[in-house]
Amino acid sequence: MGILRVLPVVLVLFGFGGTVALAQNLALVLSNGSYENGADVAAITRQHRAVVAAFEAQGYEVLEGSNLTRLQTRQITSEFVEKLDSADIAVVSLQGHVAHMGERSWLLPVDISASSITDVEYRAVSLDFYAQLLARKPGRSALFVGESGRMNFDVPMLEEGTGEMILPRGVMMVSGDYAKIGTILRDRFLRRGERVIDVLRGDIGDLEVEGDIPTSLVLADGRARLNTPEEIEASLGLGRGARRNIQQDLTDLGFDPRGIDGIFGNATRTAIRAWQRRERLTRTGFLTADQVALLREQGDEARIATQGNDRRYWAQTGADGTEQNLRRYLERYPNGQFANRARAELARLNAQTDEQAWGRAVAQNTAESYRRYLRDFPNGIYKDIARARIGTPPEVVENDAKRVEDSLRLNAITRLLIEQRVADLGYRTGPRDGNFDLATRQGFRAYQRDRGMEVTGYVTADMIRRLLLNQ
Repeated sequence: MGILRVLPVVLVLFGFGGTVALAQNLALVLSNGSYENGADVAAITRQHRAVVAAFEAQGYEVLEGSNLTRLQTRQITSEFVEKLDSADIAVVSLQGHVAHMGERSWLLPVDISASSITDVEYRAVSLDFYAQLLARKPGRSALFVGESGRMNFDVPMLEEGTGEMILPRGVMMVSGDYAKIGTILRDRFLRRGERVIDVLRGDIGDLEVEGDIPTSLVLADGRARLNTPEEIEASLGLGRGARRNIQQDLTDLGFDPRGIDGIFGNATRTAIRAWQRRERLTRTGFLTADQVALLREQGDEARIATQGNDRRYWAQTGADGTEQNLRRYLERYPNGQFANRARAELARLNAQTDEQAWGRAVAQNTAESYRRYLRDFPNGIYKDIARARIGTPPEVVENDAKRVEDSLRLNAITRLLIEQRVADLGYRTGPRDGNFDLATRQGFRAYQRDRGMEVTGYVTADMIRRLLLNQ
């Protein structure tokens, strides 16, 4: 972004009359330093934990993540939105590759790959969006943007860094070099009792300040640190995904939480206590930030050891592509590194013979041909359609396409993969979330039309083979 200048700011007196609310302060901390299609800035990833710890030390409930994809960013931001109204003070800290076009600025997710400004608009994270969220806490919120100073790619009209934004009333933004933002945030803004305006009156170097400066706001307002195990764990802001990761770590280490569902019930608490006992930690059944990090480290080590055995067994069984050996592999490693591939190959094998039988039944188009199909494939892809056509006129039954898709029993991961592959081919599918809404169906229809397929907007076995199995 070059040498930054301090812009004129509007000093707005925001009072806090009456009794101070007891609601907990809330922080969203997102740090992207490792990019799939661009330059990495490892220091951003390394300083992430220090920024999170600074907020936690002042009693903030912190929602945090590092090296996030667009979907992961959306998920953690949704959690922030849900908690925002009940918070007293709200702070957003964004670190990573930042770009702008005019007054429009974005934090780039780690999985972005863009060739046009349109790609950036739809695939990156708008800083305006976070500013509008913080506008719900006028005078009691702040946005910090730490810029890497690097660009992932050369896109016409796109420039590195944060542009001059028009911020909502009551919102302040401080932007500049990520290292300087991280340092001043930890050492000055989160110093207990330090007013925001006093920090900005001091030496802030070439950091840029925009928006309304709340003269009474103190980000570290002297609230007591959390003491009970329940409060300490709650302050980590563990979302459903983070909880599932913890349960996976416990499982891989031999402590059974009885399911990986992101819900910490009695079984998960018992597993945590057993792990704490082994590590000679206080057996509370609740986790601290350091314990979550230790669990992840140990879980990664256990998975590396398991992967070798997994790969060798795959070479002995499923690699030959036969149905019997694919099933043998899945029996031993239902969640193994080749499990999705094995299931996809089984689906292809079954769908191939199933579709051949269905093609013969449709060619004859008689009640007897459909009965024969049902005898051979009682749980086949087209069983509901076959039953509907027996004793009915030969024309296509309404909702056949939907029945075919329903019969495929697509799980959430498969639905998301299908949607992503179609979108990656240049078709607009709406949000990539695995929910097949109207926009998704329109994208599917365009994809089917361009490839000479029957245009229905619903997923078929042929689409799965083309999109997921490259056939």
